[in-house]
Amino acid sequence: MTVTEAQLEPRHLTLWKKGLLAIEQKNWEYAASLILPIVKEAPTFLDGRKALRRAEGEMAGHGKKFSLGGGGLFAKKDPWEAIADLEEKVFLKDPFSTSGNQQLYDLAQKVQYHDLAAFALETMRMAQPTNTKLMHQLASHYMTYEQPENAAKVYRAIADVDPRDMVAIKGEKDASARASILRQGWGGDFKSAVKNLDEQNELEMLNRQGRTREQTEDLLQRFAAKYQQEPSNLNHVKAIAQLYEELGDLANALSFSEYALSLNSADAALQRRVETLRDRSQDQYIEQLESWLAANPDSPDAGQQRENLAQAKRNRGESMIQEARQRVERNPTDKTLRFELGQAYFTAGMFTEAIPELQQAKANPHIRIKAMLLLGRCFERKNMNDLARSSLSDANKELTVMDTTKKEVLYELALVCEKMGDNAGSLEALKEIYNADYGYRDVAKRVESSYG
Repeated sequence: MTVTEAQLEPRHLTLWKKGLLAIEQKNWEYAASLILPIVKEAPTFLDGRKALRRAEGEMAGHGKKFSLGGGGLFAKKDPWEAIADLEEKVFLKDPFSTSGNQQLYDLAQKVQYHDLAAFALETMRMAQPTNTKLMHQLASHYMTYEQPENAAKVYRAIADVDPRDMVAIKGEKDASARASILRQGWGGDFKSAVKNLDEQNELEMLNRQGRTREQTEDLLQRFAAKYQQEPSNLNHVKAIAQLYEELGDLANALSFSEYALSLNSADAALQRRVETLRDRSQDQYIEQLESWLAANPDSPDAGQQRENLAQAKRNRGESMIQEARQRVERNPTDKTLRFELGQAYFTAGMFTEAIPELQQAKANPHIRIKAMLLLGRCFERKNMNDLARSSLSDANKELTVMDTTKKEVLYELALVCEKMGDNAGSLEALKEIYNADYGYRDVAKRVESSYG
């Protein structure tokens, strides 16, 4: 996607050479005036954009205070047009504008120009060299788009700023390992051995249950050698993804699964696998942050890590919604997918958005009760307690066996009745549970205390 100097149009090439000469002569304003038209008309000429930013930075001066303003100025324009406007209306004045570069990142991602998105983050990093939150975002971006060597460098920089950042330390190790695989494979010995393997036996080993870790690692090395020979072989890529997942390396499992999906975008099962791995990777990152905070609650860096954790959880919720919404768009009549989208909205606290999805999900008899229960909770969170009671009461009527689901419905119904001041209705629901399961939550205490 990136345009090189050799691919520039003659008129742009002439301006570019003059611009480079102006940079050599440190005539920054003249250099910017020459290069800006090139970048606007050839937006994927990344070298030109980098040179332009250098000139703008020199014009701004190293001691300039970086701007935080200008948000949302170009949100309604065509992405490429908005990128051109950012160059002229924001970066000429402040090349390190936080909001401007954030907009550039978002727009670049929208047009799937991931190198430009990385450049926007790198520019912000220049202005904020100790912002580890920003650097984590940059490293993650590099890993996502198969630039593990760059990711490893960024993780190393994070560890230099914060030697106690265990996420960065592990990230550097994982990125370096990934880079090694992409750069040189697993070595000639493995490639020679793979040539003599019986293909059927290898596939049987891949599908065998109860493999040892050593066997799994050996199999991974075999398929890595095959991958080096045929990087577009879908079966080899899927096998590597599976083996990485079995070894607990979710980052590499996700990376290879996404690549496999790019080779066969019509594979719905593979699409769902990618979504699952992406969710698990985010969950793993959240768990790592939570573990670190539990072990270091009074650390000077605990505040920053708590912010990282809160942001990670927000990102997790957003990705859950995005993935669930995409699944619904692919299969709009699937009521189970509607329930999953409603559940994702509920988890994110978007109760209004969850309600219509859950109402549609009720049409599936297999998840009807779950949808009615979650619908009742949505109404209760919105303080629409009469509707909450109605939904929970209807769900309770349809449940004939006192199982875990019925107890949960009754308990939620009791809380809603209590909230509405209907103590008799609340106690009636609690007694139903009490008669079947004395130890369920605090039901016994609530029922017995009502007798005074």
